[in-house]
Amino acid sequence: VNQLADKLVVDRTTLTRNLRPLEDAGLVRTRPGEDRRVREIFLTAAGEEKLHEALPLWREAQSQMRRALGRDRLERLLSDLSTTLHVVRDREPSAQRSSSGGH
Repeated sequence: VNQLADKLVVDRTTLTRNLRPLEDAGLVRTRPGEDRRVREIFLTAAGEEKLHEALPLWREAQSQMRRALGRDRLERLLSDLSTTLHVVRDREPSAQRSSSGGH
């Protein structure tokens, strides 16, 4: 959970709260890891099916943004967002990022 929260740049408790409806819908499951302090998250078969349904919609949304902004502007935007993430992550102590997911 901590690793996923870190990747998504969200607080661990926010991620846990957001996973709950996905678990209730049977799209994801959590299970204890080898280390009892670790919880593993995985997609169920229904979750994988939903992901495959969503991917074409995501790709179309990306295409619409590329058309609306233009390639150069979109690349600058993505570069600026990436730089912002690096700045935020570099300003926070590693222990805080691991325990709080970056917030």
